[in-house]
Amino acid sequence: MKRATYALIFALVVAGSLATAFIVSVVRGGARSDVTDVANLSFRPHPGRRLPVDKTLVDEAGRTIRLGTYFTKSPVILVLEYLHCTSLCGVTLDNLVGDTLNRLPFQPGRDYQLVAISIDPRDQPRDAAAAAAKYAALLDRPAGRAGLHFLTGSPAAVRDIADTIGFPYHYEPLLDAYIHPAGFVVAAPDGVISRYIEGAAASPRELIAAFADAQQDKSQGPLTRLLVLCHIQGTPLGRWTVPVVATFTVANIAAALTVLAIFVAIRRGRYG
Repeated sequence: MKRATYALIFALVVAGSLATAFIVSVVRGGARSDVTDVANLSFRPHPGRRLPVDKTLVDEAGRTIRLGTYFTKSPVILVLEYLHCTSLCGVTLDNLVGDTLNRLPFQPGRDYQLVAISIDPRDQPRDAAAAAAKYAALLDRPAGRAGLHFLTGSPAAVRDIADTIGFPYHYEPLLDAYIHPAGFVVAAPDGVISRYIEGAAASPRELIAAFADAQQDKSQGPLTRLLVLCHIQGTPLGRWTVPVVATFTVANIAAALTVLAIFVAIRRGRYG
């Protein structure tokens, strides 16, 4: 019985060592710094850059329309998302429309335009129309629908807009989902990017300041973004997040079983 116990201990120690070696190899040399790495899928801000307002997209009614149609006399909130997203997109839009914009005394269509562009080519105008109706109901404003626009478009047009903003995104087949940063930009009426608001929620104060900058055609400077980044805690593991977490889980289980086996061996040694 003791031999079997010691054999189990040896096997678990080997398993834990292999798991640790795998983790070390991943950390040292396995993580690529390309677009498929989640660590690289954060905003790459280009404040002051002009959006490609001549790009043509498709509105909720299936009509071809220029992006510049929505840039007239008021600031534009531009959100890149996809309509079947079950995580960040919905949370970001729910917080923006249902919370922040609802708390501000602004009228959509007059004081601002909200333009949401899908990054998923599978989204259709009917999906955009359903989203527009949903968020118009969420926004407690008369004629709120007039200022909310949900657009789809060709992959090339959407990618050009995203690249101008500095919004990287990547389709992950394993998850059947797009990996992308959370947040949105506010642009001036002439299409110049004024401010980046990163994260799934924005305070009314942030949005008011962004609107004011956009009206005055000011851009957020790099120092502001540096201060924001300085408050980000933790380091993402990128595309290795799932295997590393899984390996740590296996290692933890192996360690727990090893401790248990040692305890049993000691107990048997003491009490026969």
